[in-house]
Amino acid sequence: MLVSFQRRRGALSLLLLVIIVPLLLVFATGLSIARRIHDEAGLVRAMRQQLAASLAGYDPDLYQQFGVFGVPVESLEMTVFQETVPVRYATVSAELSAATDLFDQDALEQQIDRTMKLRLPVLWLDQVFRLTGQPDLSDWLDQVVPGKTPSFGFSNPEQRKGESIFPADVLPADLLSQMPKDLASLLEDLVQESLESVTEEDKLEILEQALDWLGDLSGQSSILAALPDGSGYLSGLSGWLDELSSGPNAPLVHKAGLAEYCLAYLTTAVTVRQEDGKTEPLQTIRGLDLEDLAQTRPAEIERIITGTTNPDTARRQVKTGLTAIRSLIHLAAILDDGAEMALLKSEATALVAILAATTGILLDPESIAYLLALSQAILRGTEDVDDLQSGQAIRLIPPSLLDQPLVMTYADHLRLMLLVLPTDTLLERIGLCIQQTFPQEYAFAIRLCVQPSTGSSLTRSGIALELSYAKD
Repeated sequence: MLVSFQRRRGALSLLLLVIIVPLLLVFATGLSIARRIHDEAGLVRAMRQQLAASLAGYDPDLYQQFGVFGVPVESLEMTVFQETVPVRYATVSAELSAATDLFDQDALEQQIDRTMKLRLPVLWLDQVFRLTGQPDLSDWLDQVVPGKTPSFGFSNPEQRKGESIFPADVLPADLLSQMPKDLASLLEDLVQESLESVTEEDKLEILEQALDWLGDLSGQSSILAALPDGSGYLSGLSGWLDELSSGPNAPLVHKAGLAEYCLAYLTTAVTVRQEDGKTEPLQTIRGLDLEDLAQTRPAEIERIITGTTNPDTARRQVKTGLTAIRSLIHLAAILDDGAEMALLKSEATALVAILAATTGILLDPESIAYLLALSQAILRGTEDVDDLQSGQAIRLIPPSLLDQPLVMTYADHLRLMLLVLPTDTLLERIGLCIQQTFPQEYAFAIRLCVQPSTGSSLTRSGIALELSYAKD
């Protein structure tokens, strides 16, 4: 009996040894593979974090003045990657470099298009209002002022006595005083009823949801995912804005965006606007005064139009071109005006008679009349350019040619000159203009390359990731 028991015990041990050892080998191999996959994912995550951190180090002054993103190449460093890379790949060779230069024409055009295409519809509507003299929304807002606005159609309820129910830290003290009384009373009643219907449990729930939403503000997808179900239309609106910023790809839209970009961010020789006897300083789209910027960035748009680097030369050439254009318009108006031409011909006849009586030289009165018309046109064109450079707006076409008063400013004339330039030339000169203010090297897209070390499980070519400001 004893021998039989030992044989069974030895057979059981042998069986367990045969089963457990392969299982341990399988589990160890699977664990090793899982660790390797985890470390590779950690490597990619560290690379992405390094790229995101590098893009976050853009030059804010460059963005404030010119509206474009750019990372100073000399500031690129690997600190984030070195601190977050898994230990397995701590010794790999990594290189962070600029993948695309900011002043590359394609990269610069991509940034400008994405920024300006969203603004073009509003800017064009504003141009239509200003050119035709039609009232825009600002006129309607001017009417919504106490003392000017008639009743909105509401009844006049009895005014609530005592102080307002709104706390001072929630509603400005003078807000109700700036509203029509009937509208203010109605708004106060509605808010009072809404506040009374909200329980303490509802307030706590709203606060918790707000805190959850704030915790998810890490990206656009997270924000949209945190929105309530009833606001799903915001996701479609965001997609529509992305499509609008990436199209249409018509050449005219591209050039119009470039021209509007110049007028929105760059300086001109005119830094003030005169209207109704008042002088107001002009500002860029970022709220910077053109007069202050012109001290260090003089006549940028004029330099882009003329292709010269000297501001004084650019101003003179643009002024000469504007004078010629305005003179031709006035010459056409004079030639089309029969009464004025008759007056000029009579003056020319008198001058020819005086000249013949004093010197004996006979000239053609018709030629003298056209010379007088040309001199009158040049004089009027010079006066127009002087008014434009002083900040005033003038009529594009004289009344003798067009009854509709199309009013244009100095910036409007520059816009037409910018639209005449070829797109590549315009992009190149915009980049040179930015480089004169920010001469150091900037990156629009950055690349992080990781080369495998000896015995590494990575491929021989390694891993390369690239990230730019245009990535969604």
